[in-house]
Amino acid sequence: MSTYWDAYPNFVHNATAPLRQEFDLLAAQRGWGEQKYQKEWKRCGMEEFSHYFGRDDNRLAGWQAMCAFVRANEVPDSITKCKQVLGKTVWVNIFDLVDAKRTGKPVKKHPSAKALRRYSREEEKIFPLKKAKENPFLNVLLIQMF
Repeated sequence: MSTYWDAYPNFVHNATAPLRQEFDLLAAQRGWGEQKYQKEWKRCGMEEFSHYFGRDDNRLAGWQAMCAFVRANEVPDSITKCKQVLGKTVWVNIFDLVDAKRTGKPVKKHPSAKALRRYSREEEKIFPLKKAKENPFLNVLLIQMF
């Protein structure tokens, strides 16, 4: 599966660096203004999430892998139960999920939706709602941000 970086063959990409760090280097190299930066940042997040986690929500193994990756307290034996665990007991930032895959470090977990909301706003790591709703894995991780 292709990655966001494939569209920029002249950019020397470090696949183990945090996503924002690499994206900021690319944006500076390309001279993007604020509007282009924001548009591309959203596209980058979506494409990289799909690259690392896929879109196939019909496979139990994919849902179980997501539960295991976020270190959920349990890895259920059904898709429905996996969705419940991910949507009601695990609070992680979507951009941080991608960073965890890239860097090999554990994903940062938050004690509540409120804590995740505050962190996401402060760090400006708010995943685009419309795009997130298109991916079943992302959709289940969404919380109310505003």
